Amino acid sequence: MDVKKKALGIGSRLLRIAGALLLIYVSMVFYLALTERRNAFPRAITHKEAREAIAGKAKSISCTVEDGTVLEGWTLGNQESPALLYFPDADEDAAQFLAEVQEIEGTALVAFNYRGSGENKGTPSGETFEQDARGILECASQVNGQPAYLAGRGTGAILATNLSAKEKKLILIDPVASIADAISGKYRLLYPKFLVRADVKITPETLGNARHHTFLLADRKMFGDRNHRFIDKFGQVNTIERGENTLHRTLSIVINE
Repeated sequence: MDVKKKALGIGSRLLRIAGALLLIYVSMVFYLALTERRNAFPRAITHKEAREAIAGKAKSISCTVEDGTVLEGWTLGNQESPALLYFPDADEDAAQFLAEVQEIEGTALVAFNYRGSGENKGTPSGETFEQDARGILECASQVNGQPAYLAGRGTGAILATNLSAKEKKLILIDPVASIADAISGKYRLLYPKFLVRADVKITPETLGNARHHTFLLADRKMFGDRNHRFIDKFGQVNTIERGENTLHRTLSIVINE
């Protein structure tokens, strides 16, 4: 009898613990659902060191998008050269890319920050993310003519791909296939992919149109699994490992490929 009572007591405690853990899990999922927009479209913090590094080298430019929001940006290099338009990851100050790459001979670099990032005003969202990217492409075209190369890192690779054309070389740096992949990759079981409402993604058809001109640049070792998943999903594309090279050197190789 005592054994039975002990077993029932242990079972009861285990059920209470399981119930408490389930409540905590559900609460965390609910919180992540409420804050999804902030996780899907984070604001990049101004990177002071990067801006100091490009001061005097890069020219400040701005882009006014459809709703009047003004986006800060820079161009670096000879404006008569073919341009590479860079779309940063969602939480990356575009100045960081320019500071790391510096100049590529024979290529002008152009990059803008998204709304709400860096010194930009506004609130990023699923409605503005791709819309602003189209405005950025138009603004870049007015600075250096139609960009010859589109590049994007992380979620910025989605924008670069969806704006690509057959004649443009497309460079995807540690890309993610969708905002849902980015969030589920970060939170895993805490916020499964099927719960993500943000519908910003690369489709096989979109990438297929530019496949022969697409290069996947594996930049950071920590994103090796991400790059493998991207290839598994879309099939083999031209892949180049940064390895011990600088990003400047690796991009130069891709551009001259």
